[in-house]
Amino acid sequence: MNLDPAPPVALVVDDEPVTRLMVRRALENLGCSPVLEAADGIAAQQVLRAHPEVALVLTDIMMPRMDGLELLRWGRQAVPDATWIVLSGLETFDSALAAIRLGAFDFLPKSPQTEEMGVAVRNALERRQLLAERERLHLALQRKVRELEETSEVLRRDLERAEVIQRALLPRSPPPMEGYCIHAVYRPGQHVGGDLYDVVRLGERHLAFYLADATGHGVTSAMLSVLFKQRLVLADPATGLALPPAEVLAAVNRSICEAHAAPGLFLTAVFGLLDTSDSSLTLASAGHPPVLHAREGQETRMVRRTGPALGLAPDSQFGQERLQLLAGDRILLYTDGLLPSGSQRELELLQEVLVNPLSSAQEMMAQLHASAPAGADRDDVTILLIDAHAGASWFDNGAELPAAAAATTCTPRPEGDEVVFYGETDHAAWLALRGRATWMHCDAFHETALTVLDGGRPLVLDLSGCEYMDSTWLGTVHELVARGGVVLAGVTPIVHGLFEELSMQQVQAAIRDDIPAGPTLYALGAGGDLASVQKRILQAHEALSALSERNREEFREVVESLRSEQEGSR
Repeated sequence: MNLDPAPPVALVVDDEPVTRLMVRRALENLGCSPVLEAADGIAAQQVLRAHPEVALVLTDIMMPRMDGLELLRWGRQAVPDATWIVLSGLETFDSALAAIRLGAFDFLPKSPQTEEMGVAVRNALERRQLLAERERLHLALQRKVRELEETSEVLRRDLERAEVIQRALLPRSPPPMEGYCIHAVYRPGQHVGGDLYDVVRLGERHLAFYLADATGHGVTSAMLSVLFKQRLVLADPATGLALPPAEVLAAVNRSICEAHAAPGLFLTAVFGLLDTSDSSLTLASAGHPPVLHAREGQETRMVRRTGPALGLAPDSQFGQERLQLLAGDRILLYTDGLLPSGSQRELELLQEVLVNPLSSAQEMMAQLHASAPAGADRDDVTILLIDAHAGASWFDNGAELPAAAAATTCTPRPEGDEVVFYGETDHAAWLALRGRATWMHCDAFHETALTVLDGGRPLVLDLSGCEYMDSTWLGTVHELVARGGVVLAGVTPIVHGLFEELSMQQVQAAIRDDIPAGPTLYALGAGGDLASVQKRILQAHEALSALSERNREEFREVVESLRSEQEGSR
């Protein structure tokens, strides 16, 4: 099969005219056109310079002025695409082998037979065509790889944006409640996942909460969880009263079945309704892993599924169970990603961790993941932990916590969602952090601190009520301390551990133990538009990255992603 668009051009190099004529005619009969001639190596060089399109060269070895081996050495550099066949008599057989080592495709005896020449030439031309086809396929493959890389980059950005949108469906802060604290931890296995949760206050008495897990991973499961949220009805539209959990699951199941008929798409869910007036909890579970009810001094109770998964059959029936909560009880809801292998040992370990009233949701996740097999695919994981005692509630929807923050416990904090508080004395301005300081409050804090420092007043950062700082806050605090005029007071061991972990020596040097009591404080709102918040996050992580090589590696992907997003928005 000849893939060349035109017949191959050939060159015969020999000092004997009769041999040139015989070889030329044979090549023409084999389809070469035109067939050029040269009497020695010097003449052949001139021909090849004038005709770099020559595809095949047949050359004698013994020739005047320049022999075939010297011509071959030159030609392999000057016309690298040409294929070479040498003509050799018995007295030059060793030279023919040397030519093969130099890159000649084949050698033929002097005055070759037509059949022999036909085989050698056809093989040489076929090899040339195969090499050309391989090069064409290689270039096509490179183009396809570039296209796939570009498509992959577009998909990656789309998934990152989808993750932002999906996280917006999650609750940002717990509703106010008395006598209870709730911790939630959400970790998608990929950019987007199928887990979803919420905690909602219904009237003065009831607190509704749910945890759902769509089958599979990625966009499909994420969209199914969104469908679940859209179709979920928690209260009677006519009366506004909270609906029983079994009725809620039955209704959303019918709605999901009506919305799609695709096989293999379903989700599990558990729905709870807490009546704070009598501390009763009613639970209904649609094919979900067991809910754990821990009470000090007693065996942990498991509330198993009260009906099938959602989306399988429109007429599915669901039951519900009622629990009585006592002070100190703990209720744990989780998705199956928390127990990677689903073994009984993992469930027993989870119960052991749960009965420890000081263990946090992050600690449970860390211990269970530590027992997972190495290299196991990471599934979506969500934990909802309800403690029947007063304390701070918080929702962690994706910020990876440093190891030093793994043991956060419920501690009292001011009512409401405020994190940043401001006050003044005659000598200094005060900014105090309460609870969990995450990026959404950081821009307003930073602007307020800059206003104080620009005015020439010293600034005290009161961290006595701060339970945790994410990396945006840590980088911002470093920036302010490095500017000068800032001291830190009341630094808790957990926050101090974060400073140590990220090599924040300058911040540690600014800690003071002799700061007097602060003034009356007033809450600051979150503030800041999206662009300024994104800029603050980037600058904070750049500040942390400059502190150590470990920090630079840890935050490299975050910084690169944020820089890329900002450059793309210009």
